[in-house]
Amino acid sequence: MRAIEAKTFSGYDGLRQTELPKPQPAKDRVLVRVMAASVTPLDHTILSGGHPRAKAPLVLGNEGAGVVEDSGDSGLTVGSRVMFTGPYSVRENGTWQEWLLAKPEDLALVPDSIDDVVAASLPVAYLTAQVTLTLAGFKPGKTVMAPEFVLAG
Repeated sequence: MRAIEAKTFSGYDGLRQTELPKPQPAKDRVLVRVMAASVTPLDHTILSGGHPRAKAPLVLGNEGAGVVEDSGDSGLTVGSRVMFTGPYSVRENGTWQEWLLAKPEDLALVPDSIDDVVAASLPVAYLTAQVTLTLAGFKPGKTVMAPEFVLAG
């Protein structure tokens, strides 16, 4: 399978397209065909050598969206669309590959109204917003102002 792998953590010059074996179904894992993978600040941190637990070579990407190909004993239905985030790209190969063995607890179903690219970008952004609102004491009935910033070119 095709993957984008960081051969070294020396910046973007360390990235290479490579062929890796397709992951085989495993106990307590779900085999997902990756349809879209996002890029987050964590990828830059790892690629720059700034994460102490990440060891090259490593496939980066810690969130994405795809289709369940083998659900194992997770209870998910083969063919389900899912989005995911987890420890991928730190302790194990990440989402910048054609298939991923994901932990069932890292998966969330994706509604038909959300396309793969949008779904792949939601997990980290959603969690960031959720943690921020929780720390700010947000509760039902409160209002949040979300100004829109537009950059002119």
